[in-house]
Amino acid sequence: MKRNILKVLSLVIALSMIFGLMQISVSAAGTTYKITNPYESVAHLLGNDANHYKTNLHTHSTYSDATIPLTEMVKEHYSQDYDILGISDHGVVGREWDEQPTLIPLYQYNLLIGNKQEHFTTEEYEAIAAGRYYDGTTRTAQRGMECLTGAIEGNMLVIQKNHVNGYFMNDYRTEGVLGDEGDFNTMIKMIEDAGGVSHINHPGDWLGSADGELVYDEDGNVMYTPDGDELTVGYQIATDPGNVQFFANSLRKYKSCLGIEVYNAFDRPTRSDRILWDELLKVIIPEGRNVWGFANNDAHTYEDVDTCFMDFILPEYSDANVRTAMENGTFFAVSRYEWGDRIGTTKEYPTVTSISVDDENDTITITGKNTNSIKWIADGVTIQTDTISANGTCESTIKLQDYSGDISCYVRAELNGAGGRTLTQAFVCDDGDMESLVNREDKINFAPVDFVTVFRKMLKAVYNVFLDIVAKIS
Repeated sequence: MKRNILKVLSLVIALSMIFGLMQISVSAAGTTYKITNPYESVAHLLGNDANHYKTNLHTHSTYSDATIPLTEMVKEHYSQDYDILGISDHGVVGREWDEQPTLIPLYQYNLLIGNKQEHFTTEEYEAIAAGRYYDGTTRTAQRGMECLTGAIEGNMLVIQKNHVNGYFMNDYRTEGVLGDEGDFNTMIKMIEDAGGVSHINHPGDWLGSADGELVYDEDGNVMYTPDGDELTVGYQIATDPGNVQFFANSLRKYKSCLGIEVYNAFDRPTRSDRILWDELLKVIIPEGRNVWGFANNDAHTYEDVDTCFMDFILPEYSDANVRTAMENGTFFAVSRYEWGDRIGTTKEYPTVTSISVDDENDTITITGKNTNSIKWIADGVTIQTDTISANGTCESTIKLQDYSGDISCYVRAELNGAGGRTLTQAFVCDDGDMESLVNREDKINFAPVDFVTVFRKMLKAVYNVFLDIVAKIS
């Protein structure tokens, strides 16, 4: 009898242990996610080249502080097979390319040093839009290049470069506004009040987060811990909670501010902006919205033009479709440079041709052409890399349950190839516990130095006197 009781007890204990292990296993691997795919509305367009639009929306001319006139800047982008171009001069709202933009007195110095300020004839403009303008250009794209009007880089002449790009404004109230040092929100609000949307330009240039030694691992990836212990200065600045919350507050207050530039030109002063982007994603996504990553060449010279750009996915071109894509994040950030080094040597850049989400199995699959590898990034850390490719095509599937300990609220993908690097927007991964991640710590560490503020006030006073003199002369 005792022996039978012992057998029963042993069986019960064994079954309990097995059941417990099963429960632990299910708990560890059974995390389920609600996946929000920003590209869901355009997934059916990804496989058609005609729906991919090479785009740059942050561009300058001699109507502000560039060294080449609007006509030459437009022709250079046309030669580089851009499909959409927005001229966003400092303090000047972009117009059709056969119209003269507003002449801001400050930038008439370009004429004094021999730089032309010129726009196209209507016939030339129509030829560019139709794709039949070939006077000294080398365009190979079949369609023409579209002009996106209503763009501006706001906060003209601020020393610390707290710039904001605005789009689709229905008036010109933002023109000629000097702005105040360290103040992004006033310009964001002005753009919003004018009916537009915006993004924050080159935040790392303002933060100074390019500081620190560049350190690479054996695979050529940038490391942020030079000796395995001390973080680089730039990494510390970009991840500082006060700096992150500073930009998060602007995004919270103004839904019309859609995100930040994660690539700008040669990516030198801005080389930590992907780090800042990941930090913002961790903070903002749990609050119910995304943060879109933009890429613009910020061209002032010919050399700037083929540095970085965006791949917009549109059913067809229209200003309304571009705005919808900007608001919904249905575009990709592409760069030929990273940390000042050229990473793209061929014309064809990595291009996403399909994205599929399997909610039942918690997987995301991406296919890219002109692609050698695909990386998946969560919370700023690469968690998976796939390098199997054939004929320039690479496919990668990530199973979120395999990385439940690494994913807080999102993953994003990075496609690499001989033509550069392409970044997707973030896929929101909600495991049902988003609320616990909300962190609205309203701490701001970064502030303008006092002498800069004083100098700015003096500069604005001098500029206002200058405007008065110009007005009396004219």
